Amino acid sequence: MEITRKELNPGIVVLELRGPLQMGVECKRLELAIDDLLKENKTRVVLDLTAVSKVDSGGVGKIVNCLSRLKVAGGTMRLAGVTGMIGGILKLTKVDRLVKIYPTAIEASQSFAEAQPPSAV
Repeated sequence: MEITRKELNPGIVVLELRGPLQMGVECKRLELAIDDLLKENKTRVVLDLTAVSKVDSGGVGKIVNCLSRLKVAGGTMRLAGVTGMIGGILKLTKVDRLVKIYPTAIEASQSFAEAQPPSAV
């Protein structure tokens, strides 16, 4: 699995995943990418799953684990590009109740701005 990192909005990182998200090396790559973000104090993350070919139980668990770690650090995560079988798996495992899912990474990254309370002037 390949992971490409982008920053669409300031302070919001999009990780584009490509290939299978399965137990083993692929899950470890995602974990290391989240570790790097946490070291940089980047805690608002979008996982773009548009190009993910399949997800197994290890992949589902790693998504939940990453969400948990981001929340402990004061941040959160969104998912984007979830379709077909992967969407079905996330619904079946009720992950869609834990993390918000958006059609595109752009919509997911914009949702962070909408969730921010207005700053005092």
